[in-house]
Amino acid sequence: MHKSRKDILLEYVQNVQPEFMELFIKRAPQQVVDAMRQTVTNMIGTLPPQFFAVTVTTVAENLAQLMYSVMMTGYMFRNVQHRLELQQSLEQAALPEPQEKKDVQDYAPGTQKKVTGEVIRWNNISGAEKIDAVKYIELLEAEIDELNRQVATKTANGHNELLEYLKSLEPQNLKELTSTAGEDVVLAMNTFIKRLLAVSDPSQMKTSVTETSTPELAKLLYWLMMVGYSIRNIEVRFDMERVLGTTPKLAELPPGENI
Repeated sequence: MHKSRKDILLEYVQNVQPEFMELFIKRAPQQVVDAMRQTVTNMIGTLPPQFFAVTVTTVAENLAQLMYSVMMTGYMFRNVQHRLELQQSLEQAALPEPQEKKDVQDYAPGTQKKVTGEVIRWNNISGAEKIDAVKYIELLEAEIDELNRQVATKTANGHNELLEYLKSLEPQNLKELTSTAGEDVVLAMNTFIKRLLAVSDPSQMKTSVTETSTPELAKLLYWLMMVGYSIRNIEVRFDMERVLGTTPKLAELPPGENI
């Protein structure tokens, strides 16, 4: 008897372990991993734990709401990643076929190009002005170097295509990224939360106090985000295998070979 999507999701959240994070980091797209790290850092803060011992205290009900929100963020990241991959594929397909280059040589910068003559360029104040061609090439190369430096700096400072894409979306478009989450997904997420909290009674949820350090909370949120991402991944693979007429196998799903 074939397992339903609900059964597979529940089996996953009941068995997935923290060790899955190491596998996820190795095999998931790098921009997804970086986006998760940046998101958790923004939520927790950047105080170095070796100098600041910060403790977070809350009741189980509030923690459960945070956990659900973080899992849904991971779920959303999977949909964003799919959109970006599709967009990049379409852009790549639209590019013209590269022309075969003949007699292309690698030139050193500046005067070694053996260019002679002058170039006329327009100055917004003084009008047309002449400049030595070699000098003009050197100016252009300097501008290119500066642009490359700015791009490298932007990347080093945490530029992330996935997060930039999310920032560009309207609120309605953001909602669409989680609109695929049906009853099976919500049930799986709540089951995972109950498993971690070990508290399910509504009255206890309002009174049970949880206390943790920020590093431990950050690790928990990171794990939750990865599980949310994987829940969506399981959905996608389940639907794909159903269309292809093959039997979904939990061993082939996260934390299996493909993420």
